Amino acid sequence: MGTHVRIKVVGTGPLATQLSAALNERGHETTASAPYKAMVFAPWDPAVMVPRPIAELTDAEFDLAWQQTMDAAIDACVEARTTFAGKGGSILLTLPTTALAGGDQYAHWAAAAEGIHIFTKSIARQWGPEGIAVNALAVSPELVLADAVIAGPVSIATPAVPDADPGAVVEFLCSTDARNLAGQLLTVDGGLWM
Repeated sequence: MGTHVRIKVVGTGPLATQLSAALNERGHETTASAPYKAMVFAPWDPAVMVPRPIAELTDAEFDLAWQQTMDAAIDACVEARTTFAGKGGSILLTLPTTALAGGDQYAHWAAAAEGIHIFTKSIARQWGPEGIAVNALAVSPELVLADAVIAGPVSIATPAVPDADPGAVVEFLCSTDARNLAGQLLTVDGGLWM
């Protein structure tokens, strides 16, 4: 990436912590407040992403997974756009690959993740002309689900790259070099989802 960038990482779970640490190790500053030139939305936390059979799912559980996640994404993206103040910037929204493959007892979280995926495309189309690059990064369910084994495998294949680290890809997607991408979903899960 070359230059030091202030990056806001939204989220408190292990994924947000891992991405913040990776960015800091690469010489960037993660922050909770403006100004910043990039925002990473990583709200996924295994402490709340618990499995539930769809027939037993309560309104409150669906609200937590779907509505609160989407509200948080909208709020974070609107704040980032305001913070960029017409000077361009980067927005990266993360999601587990459960959105792409589904997950037994994780329909509510898969729906929220797929909602984030489609939301990424919509705001990329709207805000791209303002110099704001909006893209998504899919990560392995093991990084975010309370019990990825219950969700089932994303793939029957063995990972091509075991223990894939999304840090360098996040760094790239937060850089000005990524401004030629719009609404794209990159997957860093070792090649399970292809």
